[in-house]
Amino acid sequence: MAAAGSQPMSWRRAVAVALVALTAAAAVAASRMRVDNRLERWVDTDPAEAKRYHEFREQFGSDEFVVVALSGVPLFDAEVLDAMVAAQERLEAVPGVTRVDSLAAVYRDLYGGEDPEALEAEATSTPFYRGLLLSGDSKVTAMLVEVDPVAEPQARHRIVSDLRRAVAPLEAQGFSVELVGSTVLVDALDELSRREALRTFPAALVASMLVLALLVRSWRGMAVAAACSGATVLLTLGLMEVTGRELHMMSSALPSLLWVLALGNSVHVLQRYQRLHEQHSVDDAVSEAVADATLPGTLATLTTALGFLSLVTADMAPVREVGLFAALGLALSLPVNLVLGPELIRLLRVPARRSVARAGAQWSARTVLRRPRLVLAVAALVTVVAAAMIPRIRVASNPLAFLPSGHEVTRAYRSTGAKIAGFYSLEVVIQTDVPWTDPRVWPVVDGLQARLEASPVVAKVVSPLDLLRKLRQWQRGFGPSDYALPASREEAEDLVAALDGRGRQLVDRLVTGDGRTLRLSAIVNEMDEGSFLELVAATRQALAQLPGGVNGWVTGMVLRLVEAQQDLVSSQLRSLGFACVVIFVVIAFGLRSWRLGLLSLPPNVLPVIVIFALMAVAGIPLDAATVMVASVTLGISVDNNIHLLTDFRRERWLGGSRRLAAGRAVDQVGAAMVVTTATTCIGFFSLCLSAFVPIREFGFLVGSAMLIGLAADLWMGPALLTATEDTP
Repeated sequence: MAAAGSQPMSWRRAVAVALVALTAAAAVAASRMRVDNRLERWVDTDPAEAKRYHEFREQFGSDEFVVVALSGVPLFDAEVLDAMVAAQERLEAVPGVTRVDSLAAVYRDLYGGEDPEALEAEATSTPFYRGLLLSGDSKVTAMLVEVDPVAEPQARHRIVSDLRRAVAPLEAQGFSVELVGSTVLVDALDELSRREALRTFPAALVASMLVLALLVRSWRGMAVAAACSGATVLLTLGLMEVTGRELHMMSSALPSLLWVLALGNSVHVLQRYQRLHEQHSVDDAVSEAVADATLPGTLATLTTALGFLSLVTADMAPVREVGLFAALGLALSLPVNLVLGPELIRLLRVPARRSVARAGAQWSARTVLRRPRLVLAVAALVTVVAAAMIPRIRVASNPLAFLPSGHEVTRAYRSTGAKIAGFYSLEVVIQTDVPWTDPRVWPVVDGLQARLEASPVVAKVVSPLDLLRKLRQWQRGFGPSDYALPASREEAEDLVAALDGRGRQLVDRLVTGDGRTLRLSAIVNEMDEGSFLELVAATRQALAQLPGGVNGWVTGMVLRLVEAQQDLVSSQLRSLGFACVVIFVVIAFGLRSWRLGLLSLPPNVLPVIVIFALMAVAGIPLDAATVMVASVTLGISVDNNIHLLTDFRRERWLGGSRRLAAGRAVDQVGAAMVVTTATTCIGFFSLCLSAFVPIREFGFLVGSAMLIGLAADLWMGPALLTATEDTP
């Protein structure tokens, strides 16, 4: 008999040893993880848009550039220009840089590095350089560095580091130097997300452990919970590494997220054990605690995983990865908490402790069970008010907002956007039936350029016709009055044919070899995606009105990023409804009661609605990071509810009224619900210390959702179960 009874224990110990060995191996693999925030990872996978952008790059090259804004010195002083020419040559030598356009290049190539007065007259006499390479007051100049990073995680970081080294001597010579552009922004986000992930995870760990120690009152119990959560995190990160995944801005929160989620399940097992150990031996208490926690723990893990799996439907690869590996991490936490955790409890002989949260949970149950209908009326009122606020949520896709307002790059964006140039481009491609040198094309192109420049967010439109005007001016002696289009197609073709190598390269960046496809680059100086999308819509409308023989479209890396994030928000909100239905079905099937499954919905949906309302009130936008909060909230809030419903069902089966069963269920699992919520809330709220805005907002929203979910589970849950029963 003893041998037969020892077989399950021997099997569990073997699995526990295997989990420890896997965790050790996973820790080694996780130590090799890298961060990859390449722009290409965040764009949508729409085949048509991807093909169109790929064709654009093949025809015209990269649309990614860095603006080096220079000020604080007399720009047309000979020594200043010599310093800028030296910087130009250092920039051109940086690997990944394909071209540098600047007044220094004009001074070097057109004037041989001499005659600053002539350069000043050239730069200020026509609009060719204004708004792009020279500010309106001639106090700021921009060096436009076109880059084409290789497909490697650290490529942009190396380029930005090399660019900063190349312009560092200018700062020593008194220049004020600022770098902006998507390359710089991605590098700043990459660095900040990496640093904050390393800083916030220990903060979440320490904070949750301190609260757990206060509530569980046992360092050995705390050690068991910490070991289980740590194993879950390491196993998940190790799995990501061996499958070739890297961390990014969103998945950098996975360690903290999985830590607190795994902690919740381990606390339920631990609290059940401590309550049972008051009357039973360690082995018996462990066995019974595992038996009691297996069904609700499995259902809770499954439903939370389903909440995360709703993210897998996203078009954006990083979001899919977060959803997939969060779900896999939760699946890994199940054997860790139900096998490794109990064996550690046995090994450490965790003592029985009456939780300080138990009295509070019991008081809550008594209060609710006296007036369940009043509780439901208040909950209904809160739901209606919160739902009314949801339309006020703003959808955003501005990555600059992910940085703190005082960050160096944020300040540079504000300063540069107000003075000169822009940060990125909206690319407009025009196809014509006749070559671009044909005067019949020019009114169409000029009209479209004028409509683009009328936008308040467009600093400059780079057009091949402006280049043609400048070529004519140069050919006729540099007079400002000669800055005009040629008189005929033949004159235009002669001007283009006379270009040297650098001039020819400039034309090739704006016009294809057959001369029938043109590029207009609208340089945008506003990071607000709403204003940018208004520009896109107006441009598409203008393109739809082009005359016969001319057609066009818009493209660009930034456009693809913004539209991908807009699509992400709408698709995730749609998938959230599907996730609600699936979770309800799982609960109903697991508890073998459609009624209990239906009653589980209100306490789980309420936190989602309230969190959306909180976002509206706090002005937190719905973006690629915060859109995950709904799925996470739904998945997390259902955990405590499942434990409550499972114990309620068992108590009803043992006999007694709904009110008595609900009271006993809260008595048995209420303390664990409070302890779980307190530890996970503190873990999430500790993320609010992060300087990385997505992590900070995510921690605040999910932590708030946990508190709201606890209130809904402790108050709405028992009220729903007993509302139809008369009060004694």
